[in-house]
Amino acid sequence: MRYFVFARQEYDKPVARQGVIAADDADAAGAKARERFEDWLEVRLVPEESVQWIVGPLPAEELPESEREEVTA
Repeated sequence: MRYFVFARQEYDKPVARQGVIAADDADAAGAKARERFEDWLEVRLVPEESVQWIVGPLPAEELPESEREEVTA
């Protein structure tokens, strides 16, 4: 399962998408996020399956290289 990571490091900055974590379940995703973002102020995980896409997303091979993201496994 994939989880979108939304996080921020400062209160005066908005929560923004920081990447994607692949994990077997929410607990495993939480553990990976804590490891990767341990010093961040706020971190939220959103299961990809819970997102209602209105437009997009494009398949990875159709995205410009600069917009592709690395999935943390």
